[in-house]
Order: sequence, then structure tokens, then C-alpha cells
Amino acid sequence: MNIRFLETVLWLARLRSIKATAEKLCITHTAISNRIASIESDLGVRLFVRSELGFEPTAEGRRFIDQAQIIIDDYQKLRRMMLDPAEMRGQVRVGAVSTLIPTLFPPLVKTIREEYPHISLSVTTQLSELLLAELDAGRRDIVLVSITPPAEAGVVIVPLLSFSMCFVASPSLGIPLDRPLSPQDLARYPVIGYPHGTPSQARLDSYFADEAQQTVVIHASAAVPTNVQMAASGIGICAVPRAVVRQEIDRGALVELPVVKPFVAVNYVAVFADREHSDLPRGVAALARQAAKLYCQASDPAWAWEDESTDAVQEDM
Repeated sequence: MNIRFLETVLWLARLRSIKATAEKLCITHTAISNRIASIESDLGVRLFVRSELGFEPTAEGRRFIDQAQIIIDDYQKLRRMMLDPAEMRGQVRVGAVSTLIPTLFPPLVKTIREEYPHISLSVTTQLSELLLAELDAGRRDIVLVSITPPAEAGVVIVPLLSFSMCFVASPSLGIPLDRPLSPQDLARYPVIGYPHGTPSQARLDSYFADEAQQTVVIHASAAVPTNVQMAASGIGICAVPRAVVRQEIDRGALVELPVVKPFVAVNYVAVFADREHSDLPRGVAALARQAAKLYCQASDPAWAWEDESTDAVQEDM
């Protein structure tokens, strides 16, 4: 019995499926079965039973899982204490939503290069829900997203920062700026939105709920920079973080529209799987939190602020 065997029990208890556990741990179905059978034989107890919901822990299994989690947590703390970040090598697969690339990523990458000089980064941008799915499937090591997933065993959520939002448009649209605009006023113009079913589009739908019949939504890219370019081209108005469009506003390519009803702020978090050898993702998450703090300190406090809303953060980070 070793740490990997204990991890296998914890993941099977969470996923309830040998197939899903094998995919998560990147080993064969047979290896999963053999590990469970080996522990059960060694202890003389049954850890799981089959049910309609999949593999369910027995009473002995639940006691085993509680203690196994403590052992794995202590092992991870020991690894973090003994490992020298400067000597760590490998690759970290990072996923991030597009809003964070021009804002949080510059200070984050700089800090990563300083703390982990031998680590390479593989970065992809995508929708939050797709990034979380890639994390769950083991294709990403850590994701920086605008969706806070449910707190559950094996997942660490680190709050980063929040961005205030604003509506912007090209001056060429001639939208009056001498008075606050209501949602009904804004709905007279095409609204550059996001793909159907995404949280970003859901926020827009909620904002214009009373004007749904008259609002013309152009469902555009999931990438905020693309929508900003469309707005600057005079295609319509869009809701974006102020921090992302400050340069366009400063040079006159966009104007911020005064509104009666503020658009809801968006919170961003780092998420990674807490499993064996998660030292690098954990380190990157800690650096992301540090970078977010520095970014907020250097920004207008009305535009960006530290997010302390999520309590699912491990204290030993």
C-alpha cells in the first residue's frame, strides 16, 4: 500500500466509476481494480460495494477514506516543505479566460519565471466551463476562470480578483453621453454578446431581461478582445471589464456609456486538482493570488479588487 493506492480509493469514492477513475489517474481499469483489491486483501475489509449509483464506500470504506485523506494531506505538506522551487522541472498546463491574458498574466508569468526558472508553461484560452471540463479530464493542471465550481473533495479553489464591468461603444454610433442610460435605452443598439449558454451571456440576458423582446444580440466570440474590436468597429455595444478597455477609451476608440443600472462585477478564481504531485499547480495558484494582489494595488480600486468571497482555500498554500 502506498500513496498512489490511497489516492485511487479517494478518486473512486468521488467518481463512483472505475472507468472515470482510470481516466483521471491515467492508468488502466485493471490497475484500479488491482489496487482496490490489494488494499481490501491487506486489511481484510470491503471498501466498496456496487449500487445503482456506481461504487459506494462501505462503512469501513468511509473510515478508511477519512484517514487516507489525512495521510495524503500530510504527505503533500511534507513534499512542499522539502522541495526547492528553483530546482523543480517540468511543464504546467495552464488554462485561462481571455480577460486575464492582458491583465493578470503579465505579472504572473514574470513571477513564475523568477520562482520556477526551469518550468515551461503551456497556456490555452477558452470558455470557463470548457476549461473546468479540461481540468476534470486531466488535460489542464490549473485553470483561471470566471466560474467558481462547487467546493468538493480533491478540488482547490483560490480566489483571485474581481473586475467591475462597463458598457462601451464606438463614438461613431453617436450614443448620447449626457445622461445615464437605462437598459431600455441600451437595448436600442445591437448588443455584442457571447455564445449561447455561457455565464457571460447569462449575465447579459439577466441585465436585459425586461427588454428581451427588443434587444438585438449579436452572439460573438467567447474572447473578450474580439468583442472589444467589434465594438470599436461600430458594430454594437458590449459589456466588458473596465481594465480591459482602458487603452481604447484613452485613445478615443471607445467611450464608456453612463448607465442607470450598473452591470454586475465578475469574480475570477484559480482551480486545480489536489492530488499527488500537485506541487506545481499549487505553486502557480499561490503566485496567481500574489499577482492578483499586486495588480489590484496598481489599479484603480473601482476597476479591480482582491476577491475574498471564496472560502474554499487551503490555509497552507
